Amino acid sequence: MGAFLFYLFKATLCLTVFYLLFRLCFRSDTLFRTNRLLLLGGTWVCMVLPGVQGTISQDTPWQRPMVWVETWLTEERQAETLQTESRPDPSASVQVLPSVRKDSPANPIRWVFTLYGIGAGITLLSFLLSLWRMRSLLRHCPVREYGCYRLVIGWQKEVSFSWGRTIVLSQDDYAHHREAVLLHERMHLRYLHTWDLVWMETLGVLHWFNPTVWLLMRDLREIHEFEADRGVLLHGIDATQYQLLLVKKSVGTRLYSMASGFGHSKLKKRINMMLKKRTSKWARLKLLLFVPVAAGTLYAFARPEVKRTADSLMKPQVSEPAKAATSPDERELLEQYFARKYQEGGGDALPYNDRTTYELFVNYQNQVMLDEEMGPKADDLSLRADFVKHALSDRLRQDYQKAQQAGEPFRKRLQLRYDRGSTTEAMHLYLQTVKEVYAELRREVGTELGTTDEATLDKEFPILVNCIVPQKFYKAKTDSLAPMSVEVTFLTSSGQKKVLKDISLRELRKEAETFMEGKQEVTVSLRVDRETPMGAVIDVKAVLREVYALRSTL
Repeated sequence: MGAFLFYLFKATLCLTVFYLLFRLCFRSDTLFRTNRLLLLGGTWVCMVLPGVQGTISQDTPWQRPMVWVETWLTEERQAETLQTESRPDPSASVQVLPSVRKDSPANPIRWVFTLYGIGAGITLLSFLLSLWRMRSLLRHCPVREYGCYRLVIGWQKEVSFSWGRTIVLSQDDYAHHREAVLLHERMHLRYLHTWDLVWMETLGVLHWFNPTVWLLMRDLREIHEFEADRGVLLHGIDATQYQLLLVKKSVGTRLYSMASGFGHSKLKKRINMMLKKRTSKWARLKLLLFVPVAAGTLYAFARPEVKRTADSLMKPQVSEPAKAATSPDERELLEQYFARKYQEGGGDALPYNDRTTYELFVNYQNQVMLDEEMGPKADDLSLRADFVKHALSDRLRQDYQKAQQAGEPFRKRLQLRYDRGSTTEAMHLYLQTVKEVYAELRREVGTELGTTDEATLDKEFPILVNCIVPQKFYKAKTDSLAPMSVEVTFLTSSGQKKVLKDISLRELRKEAETFMEGKQEVTVSLRVDRETPMGAVIDVKAVLREVYALRSTL
């Protein structure tokens, strides 16, 4: 839901920039076919471009507004990612960005999405109503064949228009202006203007709230009329007589908004375009202006690479925001968050196997099991995350109530074991779900106690989640000679940089030792695909830790 709204936000920005550039540089040209293809192709690119995700080495002011909007809409970034900017005290970090359940009625994202759905539904109904009116007309009026098209003679006051392979003429046009009007509508059908309108109406349903889309649709309709008018004149119709006919037919109603009609565009513009000198073909070179614009848009949409220092690789469970030179990725932030809460709650680092511990296991197929209860086998990760949310919420809530009734402290633990074959994407989703469960239950407890103090909630409802990496499940260890889909970047404070791609563990060790030799501060950046197994990430980090530890002892 939030991800879709963020996509719409980026697409709206693209459409707005595209419209401004088109209006500034192309709207007055007489290269009608070029402008028409530009509008169709440009709007299609504006819908695709937001889905292209690039990365940059370091964030800039261009990316920060996009990150802020994405954070608000998707709630993917949690409070601890902002604690270095807002609060120096880690214990107060949860207060920086209070989380709201995505399925909560109070969630503003839900209200925005509901409003969007209502608007899209109304726009779609308007589109279907226009189709129904045309269908009703075709059922009640005589139809005859006209070459490869169908000709429908409408009522006396009916406006002439075309749609698909059907031309509709009013009785007055058929009796007095048959040749010119028929030729004009044939031009619309020959140039396939109907499918242009279908695309723009579809875009209008998706972006009903965006005035830029309706302005682009208006411009495309005008170009259709310009193109059809030129086609009529090229077939030998007298320009003066045709323009007088346009003046006569300029007043009319638009009952069929989806169709291409004889009087749909403004009269003055159509006549001016007929009289205007043809634009030079060299004007098409202005299309090159879209290259830097598209590149700048992709740059603004790019996400900064997630970076980690070698110290954070050595101690991944210790969170020191004030000392960290860079921030770890979201999954590791979640692991660090749970590790810090576990340590503050007095949890033991050793695995537990008693009745005070739940065990959440993730296998190499990303399937989940809470104690003896197996989650859904569907491939949809969101369904598995929903199982974790509901099953864990029920258990923790019941145990808390039992502890309250017995007058005992609540000390229930959760051990999370994951297979080396589980993906980084799945682990991030499950860790995020567990955190949301604890956040929701702690809010309920805080409401009962009449407090939002984190220290009090940590004592009353501690977060005791321990992540335990298995030694042998799907795969004991990554082949040291096999290349992995992991990109490792080394960067020194002096600006020296080295990027390793599709490298084996043995090659990584050798290259890391060579690069780190004699250097004091080295920043390490890891990039992995969503489907990269956690085992590969663990092995890469282990090699980097060993190299760093060896360098520290020399």
